Amino acid sequence: MERMWMGIGIFTFVVAILLLTTVGNHMYLKKKKIVDERYNRIHHLGRSYAWFASTGIIVIVWFLALFVFDSLLAFFLITAIYVGHMVSYAVGAAVAQSQN
Repeated sequence: MERMWMGIGIFTFVVAILLLTTVGNHMYLKKKKIVDERYNRIHHLGRSYAWFASTGIIVIVWFLALFVFDSLLAFFLITAIYVGHMVSYAVGAAVAQSQN
């Protein structure tokens, strides 16, 4: 029971740090006038391309998980989804940046 509470505490701490970092970074950028319409448009387009690519990756991985299921495989598939999402965001942001 103690391990469960320790896990919940660590998870809460990590989520709080991530939220504070994200919100703090955005507030700092907004204060320095770095967040403007162009910045928002580039990141909006980047997220759009990333989500489109992520949908395709998730569908492919889902079919793989249906046919080849192993306990370690699930971890690597989730990791592949995350890496694919981050790479597609970088590509989407680069494409959006080149269009401006």
